[in-house]
Amino acid sequence: MKASKLKPVLLASATIMAAATGSAFAADLGPYKPYNPPPEPAPIYQPAIWDGAYIGINGGYGWSNADPTEPEGGFGGGQIGYNWQRDRIVFGLEGDFQGADISGRASAIDGSTARSDMNWFSTVRGRLGYASGPWLFYATGGLAIADVDNRVSLAGPAPTTFRDSDTLTGYAVGGGLEWKFAQNWSAKAEYLYLGLGDSTLHNADGGTDTLRVNNDVQTVRVGLNYHF
Repeated sequence: MKASKLKPVLLASATIMAAATGSAFAADLGPYKPYNPPPEPAPIYQPAIWDGAYIGINGGYGWSNADPTEPEGGFGGGQIGYNWQRDRIVFGLEGDFQGADISGRASAIDGSTARSDMNWFSTVRGRLGYASGPWLFYATGGLAIADVDNRVSLAGPAPTTFRDSDTLTGYAVGGGLEWKFAQNWSAKAEYLYLGLGDSTLHNADGGTDTLRVNNDVQTVRVGLNYHF
């Protein structure tokens, strides 16, 4: 066979061999699959379980190191509030009112006596907290109001009585832990410091002498809230 006739035959044979080789190589690789990158992990979402209004009850114990009476005793009352939750951060407002029996008595050898009584107190506070599942850790602070009676009777040749009964205003600051144990219910434990300042006790007999008594009180309490 002449060379001019042999070239087309060789070219056709090479083409057939290349196609067969390519088919075998493609069969080894399997069917074509496009590349799909792995999905990014979903962000952790904190359900807004603290959003909304609530109302509840509380009870606790208060004490003071103020001389000379160092009053202490129990209290109980209720609270109402509202929370706004943004992811794990919780903002809130709360108001409460407690009837109290935080009182103290003191006496001296010469017959002088002193007494101090806190009959009720109320606070209006902001709350800022961090939510972790059903738990809420928070700090709180705001206005404190309390009804306080103080009386000091000094014995001696000229007995003198000093007294003051007033509704005092000051500040409340503290923190607490709240647990959402059911869809609409939570329990809390809280510490509050009531900074009510000093009272000036005036001479009940009309004299110009005065005495000063401190009224700051520390409190701890537990509470139960119903969430709407």
